Amino acid sequence: MKIENPFKDTEDKLLFAKVLDKCVAAQKKQIQTHTDFMDPVRCASFMQVLERHGDRNVLAEAFGGYEGAERKMIKFDASDTPDAPFPITPIAIAYNQKFSKAPTHRDYLGAVLGLGVDRGKIGDIRLGDTGAVLYVSEDIAHYIVENLIQVGRVTIKAKILQDQYVSGLENTGKTKRITVPSMRLDAVLSAAYNLSRGKSAALIESEKVFVNWKQAKKTHTIAVGDAITVRGMGRISIDALGGNTKKDRIVLEITI
Repeated sequence: MKIENPFKDTEDKLLFAKVLDKCVAAQKKQIQTHTDFMDPVRCASFMQVLERHGDRNVLAEAFGGYEGAERKMIKFDASDTPDAPFPITPIAIAYNQKFSKAPTHRDYLGAVLGLGVDRGKIGDIRLGDTGAVLYVSEDIAHYIVENLIQVGRVTIKAKILQDQYVSGLENTGKTKRITVPSMRLDAVLSAAYNLSRGKSAALIESEKVFVNWKQAKKTHTIAVGDAITVRGMGRISIDALGGNTKKDRIVLEITI
């Protein structure tokens, strides 16, 4: 079954064409194929098209190494073993907390990219109190372990974890309380990033803002549990409602 490429953005169109090549290869050769890791917005958009128009004889699914992962691979499987695991390897990073300041997400990412590793080979980086877990394509896992010895100014030790579905570390972010006049997307975005409503509206209209990995209008109503992604700025998680102020503004607890 031929799938049309519906994307207009040049980069999206090119990336989805590569995704379709993987799908066709799996179908013709009756094998398992997979993409590189991709950001959650593109992954969700691509999966929607595949689920709507894809070949039923080719299983397409997205996964990033653990439940709730953001960056994911798409796997196509037309083989006799559709339950084969994704080619994702978790790498544990440890350092001496007594003498070292905790590296940031940017530190970890920069250190791995500094080894010459392509961004598409790197999935999520989950930070914790004792180190981090990197999710990477299994074909470059040993190379990273053998060559990654420093993150930022911190000397580290890296090892491959045997359990792909490791748990216990979470992505960290800054939690804060904001007040908004309503739960409209533009209002929440303005308060979270301290932007004018006009600037927030412009970001949304330029199709740089996504709610739960889907494009949304500025009038979209935000709910607890939603994730707002702004290209080039990061992600906002709506954690809880905190009641109303005396001026009847809504209090929100968010992670940004």
